[in-house]
Amino acid sequence: MSFTCEPFKGKYADVYERVTGVKDALYEINPGKYLCRFVYKDMIQRVLEAPVRQDDTWLVSFPRTGSTWCQEMIWIIGNNLDFETAKNTLQQFRAPLIEASASLYTFADLFKENFTDSVEYVNNFPSPRFIKTHLTYRLLPSEIRKVKPKIIYLMRNPKDVCVSYYFHCKVLHGFNVDFELFCELFLNNAVCYGGIFDHYMEFWNMRHESNILILRYEDMVSDTREAVRKIAKFMEKSLSEDDITSIIEFLSLKNMRKNRGCNMEPFVESKNGPDFYNKIGIHFVRQGKVGDWKNYMSQEITRKFDEYIDKNTRETGLSFD
Repeated sequence: MSFTCEPFKGKYADVYERVTGVKDALYEINPGKYLCRFVYKDMIQRVLEAPVRQDDTWLVSFPRTGSTWCQEMIWIIGNNLDFETAKNTLQQFRAPLIEASASLYTFADLFKENFTDSVEYVNNFPSPRFIKTHLTYRLLPSEIRKVKPKIIYLMRNPKDVCVSYYFHCKVLHGFNVDFELFCELFLNNAVCYGGIFDHYMEFWNMRHESNILILRYEDMVSDTREAVRKIAKFMEKSLSEDDITSIIEFLSLKNMRKNRGCNMEPFVESKNGPDFYNKIGIHFVRQGKVGDWKNYMSQEITRKFDEYIDKNTRETGLSFD
């Protein structure tokens, strides 16, 4: 499949230029109306051509669906409960985000001792690889369709995703707009990585494929033990009940917030100095709650989201309570 990649245009593109000070901050990839940071335009083809291995496990998701938590779960299960490495090695180095060189380009100095090119880093990573991405299915390496590695796809209620994404963009990328405007961008598929349902439906429509496991964040939160069991079974890993208990404890919200291996603290401190989360009162690992959107969305915004969700899920079998 061939793609076009052109600067994102229109009134919402003007918002990004005004806030970031970067002209053509986002590019639009078609088909798919996928929005990416300007630096990703030079990576598209290399990602598509990246080799895929049978023993890979890929975690794919739209941003802020709980992917850091889920990826930590996957990595720990796949690495025989190696909690020490999980605490002492950044997740980006042991379970790399294939597009990290683009999505986290402002933190390149933190990566430079390990890699300057995240695609090359993934290509050379020893097996078994536990790879993370927020790319849509059509932008994943072409070999995925033939090799069919294990793919875990994570979904979350778009309302909670929007709230979490708002704070993520504010804390990690300095994208300082008011919440109402961010919601407008989100509802008009004008946030980085594009429209959430364009992302969701590609995988939802493949949910019966044997190499794809669809998970919902809400289910993982309500029954984390069952989520660990489900992932372990899919990965063909045997766990005792004590193992599962240890994983759940390690991945508790309290411990995730403290774990510098996955809480992005080294990233924000490299730009903003020590103890940054406490200074601003916002953490990369926020509440982890289901339904946190109720604390932020007005009745009018809630109505718009309800209409947006209904329009995109009607007669699909997909729902969000």
